[in-house]
Amino acid sequence: MHNPEMFPGLKRLLNMKFVTLIKDYSKLSESNLDLKGGKIIAALTGNPDFPVTMPTLSDFMQVKNTYSTNLVAAANSDRAAIVMKNQDKDSLLGAMRLLAINIEGLAQGNQAKMVSSGFDVAANGDSVPAMGPPTNFKVSDGLNAGEIKTSVKGVERAIMYSHEYALTLPDADTSWTTWVSSSVSCVFTDLPGGTRIYARVGAIGRKEQLVYSDVLSRIVQ
Repeated sequence: MHNPEMFPGLKRLLNMKFVTLIKDYSKLSESNLDLKGGKIIAALTGNPDFPVTMPTLSDFMQVKNTYSTNLVAAANSDRAAIVMKNQDKDSLLGAMRLLAINIEGLAQGNQAKMVSSGFDVAANGDSVPAMGPPTNFKVSDGLNAGEIKTSVKGVERAIMYSHEYALTLPDADTSWTTWVSSSVSCVFTDLPGGTRIYARVGAIGRKEQLVYSDVLSRIVQ
């Protein structure tokens, strides 16, 4: 790690209070959460400041639209539909958190760009305790062919986990397939047999914290 005293600009950067986005929308009513997701999609569609995001706009739209569909289906009090809606709500909240973190990084402190994303700007806050990376990361075979399971030990102060895999050796341009949940484990299905996959798990904190495990690989059975 660089010594801040050796880099005055870095020291100033570390002491700054950054403009941040609100990342936790769990207190919104279910209908207002659906509306907020729609506003974010509308704001990012064709937005020149954020042409490429993580998750992608297409992936985020899919998560949001699935939630919208099951939100309507659950209105008749069908138990199965309610379970699906609750799962999709969890996925949407996780996708919004990841997207807000990514938008912050892309905006580089530019408040006008942040506002244009459709997310809400939070009040400036002090730094939060550092969160350690996930440990005891394991990649194992699932119960069925074409399945891979990822798991980590729970991370203190983490509220969600981003389970991710790629089919190529990771680099700066890698496109990760992502599943966000409060669970420390995840099973990916329908993977091509005989293919080496590369996996990682990110621990997500209450602010902009996102800390990744090391990357592990495994051949799909």
